[in-house]
Amino acid sequence: MNLLIMKTKLLKKLLLAYCVHVEHFESVQSNYDSVITLYRRRKRRNLMILQHLRKKQLLCLEILQQTASQRALWKLKRRSEFWEINCNRNNDQFFKEHFRMSRASFDLLCGLLNNMKRADTNWRKAVALPKRIAIALFTLGSSVKYRAISEIFGVGISTVCAIVFEFCEEVWKTMSSYINKLPPKKEDIAGYISGFCKLGYPQCIGVIDGCHIKVRPNETIAKEYLNNRGWYSIILLALVDYRCRFLYVNIGAPGLCNYAQTYNASALRLLLNNNDLLTGYKKEIDGVQIPVHIIGDSTFEFSKSLMTPYPNDISLTESQKQFNNKLLACKGIVNNAFRHVKARFRRIGVGIDNRKGNAPLIIRATCILHNFLNEINDDMDEKWLEIQQMDTNRQNPTNTVVYCDDEPSVEKIRHTLCHYFSER
Repeated sequence: MNLLIMKTKLLKKLLLAYCVHVEHFESVQSNYDSVITLYRRRKRRNLMILQHLRKKQLLCLEILQQTASQRALWKLKRRSEFWEINCNRNNDQFFKEHFRMSRASFDLLCGLLNNMKRADTNWRKAVALPKRIAIALFTLGSSVKYRAISEIFGVGISTVCAIVFEFCEEVWKTMSSYINKLPPKKEDIAGYISGFCKLGYPQCIGVIDGCHIKVRPNETIAKEYLNNRGWYSIILLALVDYRCRFLYVNIGAPGLCNYAQTYNASALRLLLNNNDLLTGYKKEIDGVQIPVHIIGDSTFEFSKSLMTPYPNDISLTESQKQFNNKLLACKGIVNNAFRHVKARFRRIGVGIDNRKGNAPLIIRATCILHNFLNEINDDMDEKWLEIQQMDTNRQNPTNTVVYCDDEPSVEKIRHTLCHYFSER
């Protein structure tokens, strides 16, 4: 009996606890339902507000599109009849006069520089590839100010500047093989030597010399670029073959330096003295082994790899004078190469008005284009050479003549060549 009473009390407690929990659960469930209902109401209300705002936004956008005018300064409208009309209507001579090459050469160049092509955008049409290359060539081939060029082609001044530098960079990236001729292959050496043999000089692969190109350096470093003629310049040191093609160029040495210093610090000197193919390519003349060498004037140091003339004094024999004249005639080849580059690309001849840091890139690009046009036989116009002669009214800097004690073996080579020319 007592056990039954205890069980009954326990069941009453359990039932009471259950009822309390059920009431609590129902209360929580009711609160949850009310919160969910409130959330759904707010969500529907916010969605209606968002849809209403979206309709207003679309309506405002439609009104703006109907009433808005074009931004006046987004793109300045310029007329561009020169390239689009004049260059297409006039003859090939007109084209070559303005772009320094024939139409056929221009088309070939456009194919090589296809990476300069740009795609249209939603805001404006890109400048077409042929026009971009034409702008760069016109800029390099003339001394006209950038402002005038922008008016001629109907583009902005900043666009002209950007296209010129992009063009020069692309020429260097894509066409560097036209100027990177060293170290040469065996068949190339034979071709260079054969070309100079036709000119009457054996065992020569090229002629070396330098020229000064006017630049505008920063005031902080201007003193280094002031040459001995009183104007600012950088040096273009070049090795040229028998066809006036550049085999090697060294660009950027300050005008305060001389050609011999630039050559002694260059990779060319190391190549001529250490390349097995060049040092081993010899020819016997009158019992003397004559190595492959280059020709320079008396500003360079006389060596087995660089032949220079006898020092000018009254004690020279007739054969020595004849030898000097032969070297002087060959030296005219490198002078012609410099004249051709400056005449075809007048911006090099009259002086580069861009920042000094960009000058080597521009000069290198013109040297590559010179070789490119030389190899496809795109001839120079004699009028360009005449104009270039009038443009060059500055006195060229002078270089110190180098007098050194010649090694007997090196002097023997020069004496053999001197005797070789006197007998011909």
